[in-house]
Amino acid sequence: MATVKKIKKIRRINYFNISLFVFLISISLYVASNLFLRSYQTTLSIKTQNTMAQISQLSAENQALEVEIAKLSNYDRIIAFANEAGLTLVQGNVISIKNGE
Repeated sequence: MATVKKIKKIRRINYFNISLFVFLISISLYVASNLFLRSYQTTLSIKTQNTMAQISQLSAENQALEVEIAKLSNYDRIIAFANEAGLTLVQGNVISIKNGE
């Protein structure tokens, strides 16, 4: 009888398939990260615009309050309230302080 020889196949690694798989994974990760970053950038842009709108609103409110403070701290107005309350002005007790001092 003849002997049967078993031939061992040497398994070769197919580098093309591995590199194709890695390439496809990297492309899909790139697309996913790009979409995420654009979405995040849009969110930050909206938050920035909202913050800028709040800043302008608060600036206008501050200016209105400064005008109201100036109106309420008018010297003539204070003297009128004092006279209505029956208070008198004693010149020896008056100390004048200007703004910024």
